[in-house]
Amino acid sequence: MQDKKNTNTDKIPEWESRLWSYISGGDGTICPIYDECQTRVNGGWCFSDNKELFSGSYGTHAVDSDSNVDELVVFRSLFEHKFPSEWKPCPIFQLIENLADKYLNKAKLDQPPVTEDLLRHFNINPGIEIRRLPLKAYHGAVWQLEDGWIIHINREDKPERQRVTLFHEIFHILAHWRGNPVFRKRGVEEGLFNEMLADFFAGCLLMPESWVREKWTDIKDLKQMAEVFQVTEVSMWIRLKTMGLV
Repeated sequence: MQDKKNTNTDKIPEWESRLWSYISGGDGTICPIYDECQTRVNGGWCFSDNKELFSGSYGTHAVDSDSNVDELVVFRSLFEHKFPSEWKPCPIFQLIENLADKYLNKAKLDQPPVTEDLLRHFNINPGIEIRRLPLKAYHGAVWQLEDGWIIHINREDKPERQRVTLFHEIFHILAHWRGNPVFRKRGVEEGLFNEMLADFFAGCLLMPESWVREKWTDIKDLKQMAEVFQVTEVSMWIRLKTMGLV
C-alpha cells in the first residue's frame, strides 16, 4: 500500500471520528481501547484475549487452494467452545456496526442481499476499480494509486466469498481515507486486530443484525440463510454465532 496524502474533507459524525481515531492508534495488534474497555473489565468476552480467533473471522484471509478441508467444520471447531453463548459487543465493535448501518441507510436498503451496487454510496474519491485475478496467497488486496484505488479479488473464489472479500477491502479503503491505520502484511503480527475489524465490517454490512434476526425467525436453516444473504456458510455461521442465534 502506498501512502498518499488524505484529501478527504467530508464532515463525519463524532462517533465515526472516534472510530477512525481508535483504529489509527497503535499498531493494530490488540484492541485500541483494551485498557479502558469496561465491557472487558466487567468480565465480558474480549477478542484481544482470544487471539487464536483472529485469523480471518469471516474467511477472508489466507488461501490454501490445495486443501479439501470443509471450512465450515474448521471454523465451527475453532469457535464452538471458545466463543461465549452470549457476546456483548464492546464499544469498538458497536462503532463498526454503526458504520455498516450508515451506508446501508444511505443506500436505503432494507432486505438482503447487499450487492456491489452499494459501492457508489461510499463516495470515495477519486474512485475504486475492482480487478478479479487468480491470487495464490490471499482472497483479496487493495492498492492506492495516484488516480484511485484498486481492489484485487481472487477470481477463483466462489461469488459469495468474493462479496465478503470485497467489503473487507472496502473497510481498508475507508480506514486509510479517514486516518492512518496499520493493517497486517504477510509474515507480521502488526495490524492483525484491524484485519479482524475489516472482517467484522464486511459481516455487518452483508448480514445486518436486524435482517438476520428477522430471517432466522422464519428460516432456521444455515444453508438457506447463506443463500438468502448470498454469503458463504462460514460467514453466515459466524454471524449467527456472534449474535447468539446458534
